[in-house]
Amino acid sequence: MKIEWNKKYTTVAIYSLIVIAVAVLFVVFVFKFESFADGFSWVGSVVAPVICGLIIAYILNPLMMYLENKFFKKLKEPLKESVVTVKQPDETEKSNLEKIKKKVSSIAKKQRRRKMLARVLSLVITFVIVIIVVGALVIAVGPSIAGSIVDLADNLPSYATEIEQTLEDFFKDNPDISAFIFDEFEDLSTELEKLAEMLKPMAGDIIGNVSSGLWSFVMSLLVGLKNVLLGVIIAIYLLVSKERLLAQCKQIVFAFVKEKHWNGFFTFCSKSNNIFKKYIVSNLVDAMVIFVFMLIGMFIMKMPYATLVSAVCAVTNLIPFFGPFIGAIPCAVLILLDDPTKVIWFALFVLILQQCDGNIIKPFLFGETMGLPAIWVLVSIIVGGGLFGIPGMLLGAPVFAVIYTMSADFVKAKLKKRDLPESTEMYVQSIEDFSKEYIKTEDDENS
Repeated sequence: MKIEWNKKYTTVAIYSLIVIAVAVLFVVFVFKFESFADGFSWVGSVVAPVICGLIIAYILNPLMMYLENKFFKKLKEPLKESVVTVKQPDETEKSNLEKIKKKVSSIAKKQRRRKMLARVLSLVITFVIVIIVVGALVIAVGPSIAGSIVDLADNLPSYATEIEQTLEDFFKDNPDISAFIFDEFEDLSTELEKLAEMLKPMAGDIIGNVSSGLWSFVMSLLVGLKNVLLGVIIAIYLLVSKERLLAQCKQIVFAFVKEKHWNGFFTFCSKSNNIFKKYIVSNLVDAMVIFVFMLIGMFIMKMPYATLVSAVCAVTNLIPFFGPFIGAIPCAVLILLDDPTKVIWFALFVLILQQCDGNIIKPFLFGETMGLPAIWVLVSIIVGGGLFGIPGMLLGAPVFAVIYTMSADFVKAKLKKRDLPESTEMYVQSIEDFSKEYIKTEDDENS
């Protein structure tokens, strides 16, 4: 018996199965999220060196290409030798053709060697510059930060004594509050003694957990160092052979993506590259500017822990929106413990500096590249930080900027097909006014 398949119902059945499978996978993902998270964490730990290599190569590529095009341009130029210079011997055409092919092959090899030499020299100089800059920063700032940390550790006992003395003076001046608190404290101390008796058997486990935590911290540092070293090696390979790797990626795109989507795909990649490159470079420059101005202001006002506070504020300033607050609050607490009279001046200085950064420095550095409204910057930080932690907070804004830009282009293209205005300001008016101006009715078409 031959079965006659109905294409219409077969298609419906296939789509139904796909929808059911997706729904089941979504339910499993929601209720087994921890298992998926562990799997993603394992995959992330495996590919971490590759990710580090990609990031290092992406950051160093602009400097390397600038050096290559600026100082080694002649090495990349075509050789003046030409096939035409080959003297035609008095032999058959076949032998002449063989000589021409050998000459062409020799010139091509020389050209490739010259280009490779230009790439290697520019890459070596790039790493030398980076090492010099990082070393200079460590030499210039490292001792000051280390000294500030040592001073902070030495001053902690005195801070504790000052806090204790302040509380004693407060309780002396307010005996009613003191009596109430100490009555409650006696009851609390009794409960704490009972709790301590219960926790004594657990002391060994707690000490073991602390020691294992320290061991995990040391191991994570070693793993991080290993990932960075492997990342540097991977970055070198990526930068040396980036043209070939990009050509292979283009081969894959041309092989599997439909021809009508080629331009859109490469436009998306180009815009994403521009946004990420501008964001990373501008953010690093902005952090350096904040560090310099912060350090100058701290020294002028004779603030404690000037270098440490400036470094913390500069690093946290890399995080949009919340970064300045994340860095300023603990620094203000440090200054408060050392000299309470200076914390107000510190807060005013940070507020003025952040206003200058947000209204002058960042617009000058970023320009119109991001084009992301403030509400979406906030959403990107919350979502990125919730999903991927600190890396998500750092890179959430450019990722959302890419999504926002491509979505805006898609919407504008759809509006253009319907002969509707593309500017957002035109849609602020009411629906009735907009319909009268832009939407044609049947009566308008008949007239």
